[in-house]
Amino acid sequence: MRKSNVIILAVLAVAAGFFLWLWYYLGFNFVDDPFDLVLAVVWWAVVVALVVGIHAAERKRQRRVRTAYLALGVLFNSEAGFVDLAAFEEGTTLVDALEHTLADLKYSFDRKDPADEGAAAPDGAVPSAAMAGGLSASDEAAASAKPRGTVRFERIVRTDKFDKGDAGKWEGEVVDVKTQEATPFKGKEELSALLAA
Repeated sequence: MRKSNVIILAVLAVAAGFFLWLWYYLGFNFVDDPFDLVLAVVWWAVVVALVVGIHAAERKRQRRVRTAYLALGVLFNSEAGFVDLAAFEEGTTLVDALEHTLADLKYSFDRKDPADEGAAAPDGAVPSAAMAGGLSASDEAAASAKPRGTVRFERIVRTDKFDKGDAGKWEGEVVDVKTQEATPFKGKEELSALLAA
């Protein structure tokens, strides 16, 4: 959970404690009124709704961070930036590079854009002069990845679930940029087959 989410939950817990103390300090606990119970239930319903809302928003943000845009020999992730397949050992596939990049994500709020304008062209093309490079934070893959020429993203991989230790729990969808057709996958093998097609 992000630091900001923990701070919000801590503030809610302190506020709940303060209101409980205030309730007793002002003597409302001696008043026999059903409104007391209604007010308490509403307050805790609001706290629970905020906790659930924060958790859902964080999961949605993490899914966006795990999204990767694939081109020939290179991938782009909003946290890792451009990752060049050539920076890895020989024989490393694009799926292996993507798995390594996803495993290194910190889910920070720092984002990298594929172009200075903040987005790629609608057809997935990004002029290389506007690229901000950099690989994931791993020591072994800390090489600059500034592709030459125009990069045309061919596919988008949206990852719903990812477990660093178990590639079989990798779930999401692959979107073809040209046709906008989304194909779901479960596991690294299915993803490899989709990207090889």
